Parts: sequence; structure tokens; C-alpha cells
Amino acid sequence: MKINSSIEKKEIIIFSVIVIALSSLICFISYKLDNSNLSILAVFTPSLVALVLTAITKGKKGVLELFVKQTVKKTAFKWLLLSVIGIPVLVSLAILTSLSFDISKFGLRTTQLLPQIVVIVLIAIGEEYGWRGFLLPRLMKKLNVFYSSIILGLIWGVWHFPAYLIETGVPLNMHFLVFLLWVVIGTLFMSWIYYYTKSVLTSILIHISANAAFNYLLILPEFTGSMNTFWLFILYLLVLMMLVYWFRRKDLIKVHNK
Repeated sequence: MKINSSIEKKEIIIFSVIVIALSSLICFISYKLDNSNLSILAVFTPSLVALVLTAITKGKKGVLELFVKQTVKKTAFKWLLLSVIGIPVLVSLAILTSLSFDISKFGLRTTQLLPQIVVIVLIAIGEEYGWRGFLLPRLMKKLNVFYSSIILGLIWGVWHFPAYLIETGVPLNMHFLVFLLWVVIGTLFMSWIYYYTKSVLTSILIHISANAAFNYLLILPEFTGSMNTFWLFILYLLVLMMLVYWFRRKDLIKVHNK
């Protein structure tokens, strides 16, 4: 399905190129200075670029729409709840499966809250106004939710690649293609909820809950020494998305009316 030449197409391309370029530059500087802490600045590039482009093209009204109206809005409790517990529940299910459902062996990797929680929240805010607040709505003007999610997931995944090269910002001991698969399927999950809520807040909550689950639960290979549990998580999430997009296909995979 092609995206017609339009303002949205130009904005999609410009946004994606600038965000990936900025992320690459920040990671390069971080690598050259041998200071991995600098790479955290890359997480702010999506929302920052979205802010600048929106201010240039749509002025104060557009900025208000991006940062306020997509956040402070009435959202059904079920979507907020799903945003908070959806990924952690699937992660927990994967862990329990790997433990043969021996609950006595289930536990937290760490109980330390700071600075992890602060970093996790900043990452979500730094990214989501770009990915879900700016890019996803423009993709959905031309494509259905499924195709929009695949494209966004691939862009989001490529954006992580510079950080992957310097071994920061992405899970260690995981092949990048596996990480990319998670990002794409995770994008399907986030787009599903965004479609029904038009709320960046739900995307921020999902991002926070996912990163918290990866940080506090024994799911990533750098903590477990194996990919088995993470593969179970991917399987459960993929099955869930297949069911959701099939039963909601009239909304999520419908032919877009141009």
C-alpha cells in the first residue's frame, strides 16, 4: 500500500530521518568520548523533533494538540488498566511458564526504585510524543493500523540501532533482529490501544510498564543467561496480537479510504 505524496508523507520522512540522524550522532559522540551516559540524550530526540516540526508547521495550536490534548483526555479505565498491566502480565506468564508454574521460584530481579524508575519514565516521555503523538497519527491518515504499526515499528527499531552498536539502551546478549521483532510486535500492541483512545498517555504507560517489567523481572538474557523466557514472551504477545487484529480486523486491518 503506497503513501500518496502529501504533507503527511513529507513530515513522516523528515521526522524519521532527523530522529535517526540525531540518535546516531549522539551515540557516536558518546562512543568517541567513552561516556555511555551521554547516549541517554538520544531518548529525547523523538519528542523534541516532534515539538520542533509541529511548532513550525502548526504553531502553538499544534503543539497544544500534541502535548496536551493527546494526554489530558477522557480515557476508558479498561484501556488505562491494559496499558499498565498488559506487558507485565505477559512477561510474568512467560517467566512462570519457564518455571513450570512453580510460583515459589518467581521473584523480582531487584527492588531498587531509584534511579531506575526516573530513567524509565523519562525514556517513555522522551520517545512517545514523537512515535505515537506525532508519527503514528500521520501514518494512520494514509494507512490502516496494521500497516502503520509495521512501518512505525521498523522505524522505531532502526532508531535503536546506533545504541545497539555501542551496547547501550537495548538489551545485552540479544541479537538485534530479535530486538527488532519485539519492537514491531510491541508497536502493534501500542497502536491497538492508541487507535481506540487517541491518547499518548496510554502509550507512555505501556512504555513505562514494559521497561519496568524488563528491568525488575527475570526476562532478559543478560539476567537469565538464556533467550528461552524472552522467546516465550514474544510468542504470547504475538498470539495475542494475531487474535486482536483478527477479531478487530474491521477496525485495525480495514482498507483505508483515501
